[in-house]
Amino acid sequence: MHVLLIYPQFPPSFWSFERALHLVDRKALLPPLGLVTVAAILPQEWDFKLVDRNVREVQDSEWAWADLVIVSAMIVQKEDFGQQIQAAKQRGIPVAVGGPYATALPHEAEASGADFLVLDEGEMTLPMFVEALERGETSGTFRSEVKPDVTQTPIPRYDLLEMDAYDNMSVQFSRGCPFQCEFCDIIVLYGRKPRTKTPQQLIGELERLYDLGWRRSIFLVDDNFIGNKRNVKLMLNELKEWMADHEYPFFLNTEASVDLAQDPELMELMVECNFNAVFLGIETPDTESLALTKKFQNTRNSLNESVKSIMRQGLRVTAGFIVGFDGEQPQAGDRVVQFVEDTSISLAMFSMLQALPGTALWERLEKEGRLLTEGGNINQTTLMNFVPTRPIDAIAQEYIRTFWDLYDPLRYLERTYRQFLLMGEPRNKTKLRAPTPAAIRALLTIAWRQGIVRKTRWKFWPYLFHIMRAKPNNWQHYLSICALGEHFLDYRQMVRSQIESQLQDYLTLKEAQEGETQQTVAA
Repeated sequence: MHVLLIYPQFPPSFWSFERALHLVDRKALLPPLGLVTVAAILPQEWDFKLVDRNVREVQDSEWAWADLVIVSAMIVQKEDFGQQIQAAKQRGIPVAVGGPYATALPHEAEASGADFLVLDEGEMTLPMFVEALERGETSGTFRSEVKPDVTQTPIPRYDLLEMDAYDNMSVQFSRGCPFQCEFCDIIVLYGRKPRTKTPQQLIGELERLYDLGWRRSIFLVDDNFIGNKRNVKLMLNELKEWMADHEYPFFLNTEASVDLAQDPELMELMVECNFNAVFLGIETPDTESLALTKKFQNTRNSLNESVKSIMRQGLRVTAGFIVGFDGEQPQAGDRVVQFVEDTSISLAMFSMLQALPGTALWERLEKEGRLLTEGGNINQTTLMNFVPTRPIDAIAQEYIRTFWDLYDPLRYLERTYRQFLLMGEPRNKTKLRAPTPAAIRALLTIAWRQGIVRKTRWKFWPYLFHIMRAKPNNWQHYLSICALGEHFLDYRQMVRSQIESQLQDYLTLKEAQEGETQQTVAA
């Protein structure tokens, strides 16, 4: 069996970083971990090829080679998801689909023309799919309410990746999250009981990447890395020995809940294992909105102090923020900007609230008749998909202004500088490697653009020299975050133009509907 695994294109987003990645000759931030895990679960006597369309196009010879096409996608990838299915069907190749998008909206995945829907978690449903193929079946839907034991998950087939194309690699330690945030689909997809791999499993995955020659950053894709703190600490205690034995070949980063700040032991272990960044879902500094959306873990301690405590340990904090919660007071965006400035969070992902299929928010809004579209989206260039409690045009304009202010080049540079002054330095001496020609070219490009051409020039050089003196082990990391600012020059313009366009369409439609209603009443 020749199996062609296809990962659809992402539209430009907060995390796509096209301009920054181009500086270092890379095509994508992260690889499709789900698909290389699927390849490891399927029969190993099958032959596999993987094409990530964020890296390159599918070649004609690969279409001709394939007996079966497997496509996995997130909701935000759904446009290219459908196009790849149609491309396969036009060539007479059967298609199986899975992943978060197909699992959340199976009727859309089926309507796209897929023959097989392999939904939920692959450890349970892929064996069902294989058995159906062996019986000669040509279509089917495979589901399982049982959550798999991830200690049985094999090491992903990282060898299928074009590794030089990626800025980070991906591994996973746990699935699930113990919290109950109303808008979050993670607990819908993976449950509220975090399931973890064994320490030996995770180290085995890192060992495989090490053997394949990987020496850059690795992102642990867990949606809440510290959901099971006991197991995380057990793993980290073993990992720190492996990292030391291998001279700290990778920097690690992940996502966690903000209660990480209340566990100094856990933070210290992460830094000892060469973690240098963590993403926090802060959402909003407004306590009332946090309580309404059931994000109670963010209300128990000062968010401001929690962020700073994590940074002082040596972990750079990136964070997610949302505007558009029910009952939200005006100027919510201004309060986000103030919080970001007060805490010196360099990368602040800012979005309008979206109702995602299957979430508690989705179900509540559906009962209230407030949903506007069938599918949700988590892209920053998409208008809200439900009717909020304050005027949608007021929220959208506030969102545009806030995003624009957050990513003013000078404000971004100043936040990055303050963040690195606040951060503790790495505990470990990572083995120095000679800079690549691409890295040298990127450094010179950033120095030219931010240090000479733009308005940042008056502060770029004093800040850089001060960081080199005050934080000598962090200056390269600092420059890499400065480089990410290149992405937002174009992206904030895209956010503004696309949201304004969608808002105009929404208001025009609303005005037409109101006119029709008035005519009906008059008649």
